[in-house]
Order: sequence, then structure tokens, then C-alpha cells
Amino acid sequence: MAGGGRRSSERPAEAPLAETLPPGVQVHPLPADDDPFAETSVIDGGDESDLANTSVPTQHAVAPGEALQLVRYSRRGTTLMITGLTPHGRRLTFEQREDRDGWYVVAAGRRRRPTQRELGLVVASITQEMEAAMVPESEREVRSAYLLATTSDQPGIAIRGLQAYRDLLLDEATAYVAGQTERLAVVAVQYQAFKRFAIRHGHRIGAAFVMALGERLQALFQKDEQVAPCHKTGKSFRLIVRDCSSKRLQAVVARMTDEASRRWIVERVWGPDRRTHPDEVNFYIGIAAARANERDTKDSEALAQRLNDDAFRAAKLGQLVGHDSIAVAKSAYRTTVYQWNRSSEDELRELAAQMDEGPAEVMLEMSDYLHELVPADLEGMAVEGDLQALIHKAIARDGFWQGTTAMRIAGDRLIRRFLDDTPAPLDQLDHVGGFDLGDEFYGIVWEGETLSFCWGDLNSAGATRVRAGLGQIQHAVGWRRSDGGGVVGRFVAALRPDDARRAPVERIREASLAGYIENWSDEGLRVNDSVDIADYLMNADGELVRNEDLIEGADLKLVLPWLEEDVVVLERRGRFGLRLRIAGDEHIASFAESGSGPSIKLRVRHAVVSAAICIVQMRREQLDEALSIVREDNHLDDDAELDVVGFLRHIADILMSDRVKGPAKIELALGAGYTSERFVQAFDLEEVRESFPGLYYEAVHHSLLNAHPLGVDRHLQSLIARTMLSAPRPGRMGQSFPPAAAEPRAKGRNGSGLHSVEPT
Repeated sequence: MAGGGRRSSERPAEAPLAETLPPGVQVHPLPADDDPFAETSVIDGGDESDLANTSVPTQHAVAPGEALQLVRYSRRGTTLMITGLTPHGRRLTFEQREDRDGWYVVAAGRRRRPTQRELGLVVASITQEMEAAMVPESEREVRSAYLLATTSDQPGIAIRGLQAYRDLLLDEATAYVAGQTERLAVVAVQYQAFKRFAIRHGHRIGAAFVMALGERLQALFQKDEQVAPCHKTGKSFRLIVRDCSSKRLQAVVARMTDEASRRWIVERVWGPDRRTHPDEVNFYIGIAAARANERDTKDSEALAQRLNDDAFRAAKLGQLVGHDSIAVAKSAYRTTVYQWNRSSEDELRELAAQMDEGPAEVMLEMSDYLHELVPADLEGMAVEGDLQALIHKAIARDGFWQGTTAMRIAGDRLIRRFLDDTPAPLDQLDHVGGFDLGDEFYGIVWEGETLSFCWGDLNSAGATRVRAGLGQIQHAVGWRRSDGGGVVGRFVAALRPDDARRAPVERIREASLAGYIENWSDEGLRVNDSVDIADYLMNADGELVRNEDLIEGADLKLVLPWLEEDVVVLERRGRFGLRLRIAGDEHIASFAESGSGPSIKLRVRHAVVSAAICIVQMRREQLDEALSIVREDNHLDDDAELDVVGFLRHIADILMSDRVKGPAKIELALGAGYTSERFVQAFDLEEVRESFPGLYYEAVHHSLLNAHPLGVDRHLQSLIARTMLSAPRPGRMGQSFPPAAAEPRAKGRNGSGLHSVEPT
């Protein structure tokens, strides 16, 4: 304990994190030989007027970030009572009467006037509590920026990161459903009352506590083969525990939360001059265990998702139990441990009905996501530092701009410039691109009188993830590649105009083909995929095929946008297999019946990660006329907000699925090579309105007229837009990655005379 207590024998030998992290809040520890509570600093006796004349050494001044810990406020008659622990572990009680006769301090049973340092501590405590309850505008903007982030991987954490967490959890879930392990559990660990703590001490110290917890978990479990600790995001950690009994699992949790661990964390951050009491370090912990009947489902991904979600929900439920307000629960200094079970859903509903904020807010607290490529779990936390750098980090990950919200902000800025024909500022571009969520990506390009909205998807990403692993697919896509390569890396580079003045669709097709060739050269990336042909298969009456149409000898027709092929059902194999003849060649298909129609899947052999991209192009007068008609038909003012980005995305997303990716993958299954002209297609906005009127007006009413508020400060929106439009990819601020080296075009051609790569 501080203030002369016994030191932990496990105290870290390294320099305190508070001194080694980049400067934010400056820490000035007191000299080792200086006791701020020496008798010479205590004013005792009845002559309190001497206080004003007392000389207090300057080294006794309160350092930034110092305050009382475990503060409690109460009232006794006409006296305000404030009780807390000093940074050195001494308990003090401050009193102030309503007649404002000044402050008194009670220490060791003696009531006296406070020293200047003690008075500074109580004033700092009151100030920090006010700041925690009423955050300044600049910090509110910072939290808005954090809400844009899709991840909060923190560099410097000693244990495995988010990607390793996903890999390990999916692998262990697969082993469990296969019967290779007997037990599997996930433990969610998060700091309690961390937001208020970070506001009071500053983000730099908050980050130090996160790093210290990572180091502690590493020290406790690095040699334990049954426990795999991981840093998920921000203040969130996860432990994957396999083949452990309930008693052993309880012991694992106890080791993380005992006094030795809390004292170790505090000393790792502050060193000997601790400015946080160990009793202020608390956690809310949730446990979710695999059930015996989940082996029967054989769905390892669903099991991994449930364990992740239920561990998080268990932690939040334990945090909220015993309180009637979410805000109060989050500020409580206590450690809670809760295990999710079958009755927890009922307990959660009962708790939600009792909370002051209402059931909707409680359920919102329970949301946690485990995504294959881009996780979405970051809690708003007040921070210090350069806001511009924070925005950059919040909307970028692994060298790509990212996020639906950030895309809407930058895309809306670019489209407004396009409609107004306003030249770009000197430090901004006329294109923007990056990742949305998962395996989807986007790009918006303004060249001359034309705007191109590009919506992309990755082919065979899921199959590659299972076969080659997450690291391989990320490299193929372009994550963490300094050369700007990869499927999406090349796409983003192709958004930039070139000297040959080629149209965006030409540049994007060349980049897509080059990305395919690069991945095809790696045999480890070649996988077997599948594609459903049911939405393109017609019966003899010209209607979509039905369950009852799949009988032996049935004559069907496969109708793609650019060709039709005869299909004959040669044989039904059991309940789930079909033998088909398509264009004279035999194919084996799997099928499943459902109320909405069958699913009929052909195998795509030798597939690799590649791009499928839909481009919606429009001239300025086209888009302007379309928006004017919509405003007039719906009696809207000329300045009424319309979600143009959402409108174009809606159109591109449907066309991508129905007219680009689906038909092109079917051609792959029938034996064709990857064809950039098939997998990268452009549609004119006027063509969409005439040829797909249902889709067009669905996009108008579902997206264009429903502009959802962003909930982000307007000044922050401007900063985000300017940041994303300043560089095609987020290397260092204002700089771009070098363009990917262009591979030569493939020499093979398919029967349509289009450039393609033939599988071997």
C-alpha cells in the first residue's frame, strides 16, 4: 500500500508507464525524501489565523492529475463532508459548514485546518467530478470522433490483439463442435468507471492503465495453455478458456481481480509515487460457456459469436445489477463477476424495465459485435491530444479510410462540390475511397462533368478466410501493406486520374484484373467457393424455379443478363444433391428447399480473393434534375437535406448483387475465367431509372428521402470531410501510399472475347 505500506514483491522492474508514454498530462512526482504529511506541515491548535502566514514548500503543490480517490460526498446537518484517500493512501475527511467558515480536515481523529496541498487535493477532486459530469465541448467532439471508429486496437499491448482473438475463438469453437475439447468459455474483462477515470487523469494515463492490464494478463497466463488472453478493443479484454472446470475458471477470474493484481497495475503506471489507490481499480467481468447441445449444430461461427456476445452481456448485466440507473452503475467503484446462463435473458428484461433510462437504452448497452474483417466496438472516451490526429485514427484502419458514417460525410462534401461545380481546395482531392463494413468497399470520383459512385465487394472472402486464415486474406485485400497493393489497395489507387486520361471504369477494371492475377499466383489462396443459381433459373413457364420443379428430366433455363443456357435435371441424389446438365456440361449442385423457393448452389473451383464492383455514373445535369424532381414531387424546399450517398449506395448495392457479382460468379462456376468486364460494370443513372424503375424509386423513398442525422458535431463533420479528402489513403497525414505496381494484362480470352484469367 502507498504511504509506507508493504510493497508488492511482483512490482514491475520497468519504468512507470506514466513516465514512458508520450506526454499528455505532465507528472511531477514528489522527491523521495519529502513527506507531505510530516508534522511540520500540519497546523494544529486553535489559532487558525496563522494559516494564511504559513509557508508551504512549492514541492507540496498538487501535480496535474492528482486528486482524492474513492471520493464520497455526504451532509451532516449544516456541514458538507468529503471523504477520500490521498494519492499516498492516507484517508482524510474534509468539512465545510454552510456559514462558509472555511475548510477543516479530520485526520487520525484530529480536526484541523488543511495544508495548502490538502486543500488543493479537495479542490481538484471537486473540479474533476464536475468535469466528469459535465464534459467540455471539445471533449464531446472527441467522443463523437471515437464513435466513428471501427476499432480501437491499441499499439503496445503486450498480449494478442483483435485479429488473434477472432482466429483463436473461431478455431477453439471449431474444435469444440468437433468434440476435440470438452469445455470452452469466453471471459470478458473491462475496467469499471473508466470513462470518469480517463476524464479525470487524461487519456494518456487511461491508455497506460489499459497497457498495464494487458501486461498483467500476460504475466499471469502466458505459460497457461488453457487460457489465452487477448486485447479486443479499447478498455476491453477477452480470455478464451478451454478445458477448465468451473472451479478452475473461478480461480482464473480471482487472479485477475485480487489486491495483488490491482496493486501491480497501479505501480506499473505510476511507480512508487502512486496517484491512484488500488481500491479504485475495478472491473466488470462476464463469463459465457459453451453448452453441450451446441456440439450438435456443428456451427462453430455461431458458437463463437454467441460466446463473444454473451460474455459481454454478462459483464454488462453484472455491472447494472443492483442499480436503478445506467449512469450510476457505470460510475460505481466495485468489481462484478457474472456468468451468462439460460435464465439471464429473463433477468435482463426485468432489469431493463426497472432502469430509469428505459429498456431501449439498456438493450443498447448490451450490443457487442464480432466481425470477420472490421469490428465495431469502441466506446466514447474523453481524451487529450491533437484532435486532427484523433480524427485520422478514428476513421482509418490499416491504411484505408473506413466506415459508413465517415463515407457519408466525405461523400456528401464531394457531391455538393460536384453539383455546385466548385473546384476542390488546394489541399483536397476530387475522389475518396475506402472500406465500409466487412468485405465491402467504396469509391467516389468526380472527373469533368461526370460523377462515378463505385460500390465493391470481395469475392470468395469467406472461403479464403477459412482455408488460408485471416492474415492471408488481409494481405490479399491490401491491409497493412506499405506498397499500396492488394485488391482494395489497387482499387483505391485507381480512383486517382492518370496521365492517359482514361475513364474511371477502365482504370478500375485494370486494377481489379491485376489484383486477381497477383492472388492467383499464390496457390495458398486458391479455394473452392459456391454460388446460388436459383434466382437466375427459370422453369418451362418462364417463372423462377420452385421446389416442385426440381424433378428428374425437368427442362429449365439459366438466364443471365448477357446469356441464356439450357439446363436439364439429370438426377436427384438423395435429399440434398442434384446432377445438372448446363450448356452440355454436367455439374453437381447442392440444394435445399424452403418456403420462399429452393437454394441451388454450384461449386466454384479454384477461386481466389477478387473484386466485384458496381459503378453508378451520372452527369451533373442528370443528378441535379433527379434531385429537383424528387423535391418537387415531395413538396420539399430546395435546401432540404437529401441522403444522396445513401441513395446511390442503395442502387449500387442491389445492382451489385443481381447484375454483377451473382451472374459473374455463375460464369466462373461454369468454367469461365475471371473477367474484369463482367466483375466491374458501370450503369448510367438515367439507364437505371428507365431499366430498373422499381429499384430506382425504392432507393428514392427508402434512402434519398430518409436522411438520418449523424449525431456528429458540424465542425467535426467538416474536419472529417477535409481529412478524408486530403489523401487517397491514410498514410501519414497529408501523404498517400505509393501506387501499386501494375501487372501486365492477362493474355487469355474467354469465349466472349473479354480479358480474363483462365483457371488451370
